[in-house]
Amino acid sequence: MPLIHPALFLPAVSAAGADGGSGHQADPLVPSRFLTDERHELSLTDLRGLAGRIAAAADVWRPLVRHDPQRRWYTRLVLSGAVEVWLIGWYPGQQTEVHDHGGALGALAVAEGVVEEDECGTDWVVTRTRRHAAGALAGFGADHVHRVVNRGARCATTVHAYSPPELPLRYAPRPRAQAGSGPLDALRELAPATAAAAAPRPRPRAQAALPSGLPA
Repeated sequence: MPLIHPALFLPAVSAAGADGGSGHQADPLVPSRFLTDERHELSLTDLRGLAGRIAAAADVWRPLVRHDPQRRWYTRLVLSGAVEVWLIGWYPGQQTEVHDHGGALGALAVAEGVVEEDECGTDWVVTRTRRHAAGALAGFGADHVHRVVNRGARCATTVHAYSPPELPLRYAPRPRAQAGSGPLDALRELAPATAAAAAPRPRPRAQAALPSGLPA
């Protein structure tokens, strides 16, 4: 059964016609075809449309979002067989680690503020930085590797959609020399040093939803 945040259950909105006649029912914020129990992969067009639609609904996300200077805030808005959607609050200076989305397609919509996206190659090295301001929509292919950062002086709010949902994230390997010098969460993300295990260790999205590793 799909999980939907209660805030998304808005009353139907009527819009009067140009002639002042009776209105029509507005489309639901999350169309029913996205709420299937069956495993189903959405297109980038679908994901961009859904993330943008929710980001544009300030009356939905504004009462929910928080901007915590101690840790990046987040909440999941939708989880179905086809998609998961997250609302994320970014305090100035907060960022993700370099990561991919385990083969899922993704979309990012900026509801307010500005975030920057450091795009990376297959070697996990940053190749370029893109700036996403309020109203921006970005789509990510299955092999996309990036880091999202709020480098500005103001808080930012973003909406993220992924399909298929709940695929394990993969993080850039950390140098072995860092072992024992960082917090426990960092130690858990250390990649094996052997050539046979050169790929970073996958982590379930539920574990990845931490201040340093939330999907973005």
